[in-house]
Amino acid sequence: MTEQIPRVVVRGETTLRVRPSHATLSITVTARDKRRDRALSLLGDLQRGVTDLLAQHADLVTRHSTASVGVHPEQAERNRITGYRASVTTQLRLDDVDRVGEVAVAAAALEGSSLWGPNWRLDRDDPAHDQARTEAIAEAVARARGYAAAVGSTVTGLVELRDVGTGAPAPVMMASAARGRAGAAAAPELELEPTLQEVHGAVEAVFLISPPNLEEL
Repeated sequence: MTEQIPRVVVRGETTLRVRPSHATLSITVTARDKRRDRALSLLGDLQRGVTDLLAQHADLVTRHSTASVGVHPEQAERNRITGYRASVTTQLRLDDVDRVGEVAVAAAALEGSSLWGPNWRLDRDDPAHDQARTEAIAEAVARARGYAAAVGSTVTGLVELRDVGTGAPAPVMMASAARGRAGAAAAPELELEPTLQEVHGAVEAVFLISPPNLEEL
């Protein structure tokens, strides 16, 4: 009967807290009028303000897209239509997370606008994911060596290494800190502190170890 080579099975985990890769802002402009066509016309005027904002901050806005458009009747008692509400939402991506406040202030100043965000995110290809995996593997190796040493053995080989999960939790919708500051003749400013993102790495590994020296235990 072939003697089985002893093995040790371990798990390595780590959690990093890193700055987000980018932020998103959502700008919604809304127009109301008793007539549907006039509500849509007013909405077009308001949306041009968003277009101008994008042009003025082209160096900061990495990407933008229309997230939604809606036209809804407004009703009073007995379902009588009193007017129409038209809206369009534009989503912006900003890679420079230290300057999100500049765009947020400009967006909040637009006529008929509502601002949502910032939503802090970590890109899937952010180096933090690789770092988390590497640190999880290092922990697994250290743990295997510790177990082996406890029974008078040494790690002699790797049988299997399995990635059991890396990722980040759902992004936080609000800034962790916001401080307003305005001068007498200057536009208001916002300093937004990006919310750190947690990146989790976990691996399972099977190592070969030398025969334990049980007589010394």
